[in-house]
Amino acid sequence: MSAFAPEDGRTISELRAEYDAGETTPVDAVEAALDSIERDVGDDGLRAFAHLRAERARQEAESAARRLAAGARLSPLDGVPIAVKSMVAMAGMPQDAGSRVLAGQYADRDATLVSALKEAGAVIVGTTSMDEFALTTLGPARNPFDRTRTAGGSSGGSAAAVRTGMCFAAIGTDTGGSIRIPAACCAVVGLKPTYGLLPTDGIIPLAWSLDHAGPIGRTVADVADMFGVLLSGVTGSGPTLRGNGSGPVAGLGGIRIGIPSDEYLSVADPHLLADFRTALAAAADAGAEILRIELPGQEEVKGVHWPVLSAEMAAYHLRRFGASEDRYNAPMKDGIAAGAAVTTEEYLTAQRGRPVLRAKVDAALTGVDVIALPTMAIDPPEMGRTEVDLDGRPEDAVAAMVRLTSLANHTGHPAISVPPGTAPAGRPAGVQLIGRHYDEQRLLSVAAGLESLG
Repeated sequence: MSAFAPEDGRTISELRAEYDAGETTPVDAVEAALDSIERDVGDDGLRAFAHLRAERARQEAESAARRLAAGARLSPLDGVPIAVKSMVAMAGMPQDAGSRVLAGQYADRDATLVSALKEAGAVIVGTTSMDEFALTTLGPARNPFDRTRTAGGSSGGSAAAVRTGMCFAAIGTDTGGSIRIPAACCAVVGLKPTYGLLPTDGIIPLAWSLDHAGPIGRTVADVADMFGVLLSGVTGSGPTLRGNGSGPVAGLGGIRIGIPSDEYLSVADPHLLADFRTALAAAADAGAEILRIELPGQEEVKGVHWPVLSAEMAAYHLRRFGASEDRYNAPMKDGIAAGAAVTTEEYLTAQRGRPVLRAKVDAALTGVDVIALPTMAIDPPEMGRTEVDLDGRPEDAVAAMVRLTSLANHTGHPAISVPPGTAPAGRPAGVQLIGRHYDEQRLLSVAAGLESLG
């Protein structure tokens, strides 16, 4: 990939420190974010944002500035510029999910996660671009490292915006990898929590039994801040993970990391595998124990994934928007047609396979703290490219991009993509970690350890 050095922005904790020292204010931070977004236009723009919320954001920034001046911070995100994927409902804002089908549609209420952000004092500057209805992983956002390539998807706008300083963190969604894939493509951190831990009400579904929502941030600590605020907004119990802003413990001593059989590691591009093994070697040097584990076969996962996703997608869209078929883009048209052709028996057979996948991942996790995989088997594809070369043969680009991520959607285990500290400069990278259900704290701590290597 050709190098395009993106803007390296401050972290949320660094911004908080500047607020506390009086070096800057939420008004300054929001104006800088809006200016960055508004300057990113033209043929070479990242296409990260779908809609801005400029005036309301400015008003909320002023309110946050008054709170901070009075020593009345609401949360670690108070006064921090944040973005939300455009399929997530925010009252008074377009909720078009990247589709002409919903052009001109406005949300009349906030999704629960948006309410949590607002109650925490976060300043939402706008909604980010995405693949139509979150189906694919190829755009429309461009990659900050190389603008001829995709930022990934379907939460690519969120990841590109975070990487380049247009916001400090963002909400994404993940049905087959759509938080973790763009996080790896843009060298940021993306967390898919345990299934159901964060609610998806107010979020347009892709496949209801696979959909997750979660945070994307510049660092593991930023993601932990965001996740803690979102979770506390749901539970009402106060920031669960990072109420004191201390962050995950970045240590790998004694941590057991499981890596799968060669079936998983032989299908990725050689340089990505080399980067992955370099990160694992550094983790071992830092005190981690690397152990072999067995995961479900990739064909077994693929055989479950596509019938479930396409059937659930088709059922939703044919019921809600069937009369708008001519307004869908080609991937959605094809996907809905394929989903409509899935028989009840095929769907139920695939659903019956999911507890089997979960049991195998649970078994793999009995002897380790986390499972490690490359996040991506390929580099971010060139914009508009729908087929790639993988392991010496052509493969659908989307299928190649979700090859290593979709398993955790079916089993519901939490998973995170983090750029390890050993990653080569000038190009994106991501190591995916999978943890036990509801053990996000351990997952974040191991991710922080990988992030600190090098």
